[in-house]
Amino acid sequence: MDPGTVRTLFCLPYAGGGAGAYTGLLRALSAVPGLPGLTVVPVQLPGRENRIAEPPAFTIAEVADEVAPATHEPYALYGHSMGARLAFEVVRELRRRGLRGPSRLYVGGAHPPDRRVPLAAAVDLPDDAFIDQLIRRSGALPELKHLPELRELMMPVLRSDFTWIKNYSFVPEPAIDCPVVAFTGLDDGEVGATDMLGWARHTTAGFRLRTLRGGHLFVKDRPAELASLIAADLTTEPAGPASNVHALPEPDEIHLWLGQAAGHAEVLRRYAGRAATGLSHADGLTLVGAVDGAGIGVSLLRTLDGGGPDNVPDQACAGQANPYQVSAGQTSPNQANASQANASQMTAGQMSPYQVSADKVSGDKVSGDELSKDEREQIEDAAEEDRGWLALRAVTAKRALMAADGRGADPTRVGFPDLADPGPWRAQSDPGCDPGLDRLARWQVVHLPLHTSRGEALGAVAVSHDRVRLRFDMPAAEQAG
Repeated sequence: MDPGTVRTLFCLPYAGGGAGAYTGLLRALSAVPGLPGLTVVPVQLPGRENRIAEPPAFTIAEVADEVAPATHEPYALYGHSMGARLAFEVVRELRRRGLRGPSRLYVGGAHPPDRRVPLAAAVDLPDDAFIDQLIRRSGALPELKHLPELRELMMPVLRSDFTWIKNYSFVPEPAIDCPVVAFTGLDDGEVGATDMLGWARHTTAGFRLRTLRGGHLFVKDRPAELASLIAADLTTEPAGPASNVHALPEPDEIHLWLGQAAGHAEVLRRYAGRAATGLSHADGLTLVGAVDGAGIGVSLLRTLDGGGPDNVPDQACAGQANPYQVSAGQTSPNQANASQANASQMTAGQMSPYQVSADKVSGDKVSGDELSKDEREQIEDAAEEDRGWLALRAVTAKRALMAADGRGADPTRVGFPDLADPGPWRAQSDPGCDPGLDRLARWQVVHLPLHTSRGEALGAVAVSHDRVRLRFDMPAAEQAG
């Protein structure tokens, strides 16, 4: 992911925002010594700030017209929330015109373009209810409730922008060929880290995810932290499969890397002796996780297709080749060198003690060795089309939990109380079982819906932190394409 020397960074605003939303980021980036000559250009959409007299409507072509003159030299785009979807469409419009694409597409706090935006439905509400939703869910100014002058100024822009979001219809095209770097706020209740992972399917050139401290509008509230991450990305020099691993995990952070199995040894060496690591293999892919301190469990399973919630399969077909085999060594939570990893990897077609048959994962026969009685009942009581998805989530999370614990607990004696909960999850032991199993409640499990060149996958990571910031890297070789 070599950005070259990016000359210009175009910034597209969130719904209701103007160029002024990027004042803090512009100031913070100008203070970074490693970015000489970078010009930050906040794009001003009509109907706001110095274009307040214009109707607050825009088209993709009009925004692309503002970027097009700069495409003769390296440039990048940053879009926040609505601006991320707009920036993505600008990249595709410039490609249709035969113009040079950006060196980077930065997207912040935004659902991937192939996913609906739940908050957009609020545009049909009366003004008071609409404003209440924006304040509660996206960090809009509370003054909108109490200042009639501000409401009169902002409502036309907000309704126009959210109407654009609601009416947006994703049209499938080939994935873009520039790297995508996604940013999310730890406290953003509207667009979480797992939502942002969906951007990976829209590029063939590599994907990264970074989690900042802050809410939905971290671009405005924490510009220095965002500027630091952008600067670090723009100055990264490629140096092999572990080139994206530069710093050790902070106490509230998980580092994750997904790539070809042959490349994970170098990643592990970067953390050896300095961080707790875990890994899991599935069909030529390896997911590596690292944390500061008290251990980690990692699990990775391939899925059959992209259907169902979270891009995992609705149902596995009886008799179909099993895509869920992983390495027997995935339960080693702190492997720190290549020899351990290679020793744990199983050959193609070999039966693993952790292998899940298609009929078990489909939910038709949920008497598998890894599911608790309550989990089996949840799956059996679910709609038929959801059973495979729920079973896959349960098995993936259970393996990560067992790997983190590392003490050979019976997986059927602990379970997750709500398999449909988006998470994070915590396990509960069966009543009357070994009291020592209560120790498993210390682990928090996060699911990772993943899209790779080999198709859909589901990862899970178990850590002892209450709240975690994800830092995820996927080399270009594993992108859609």
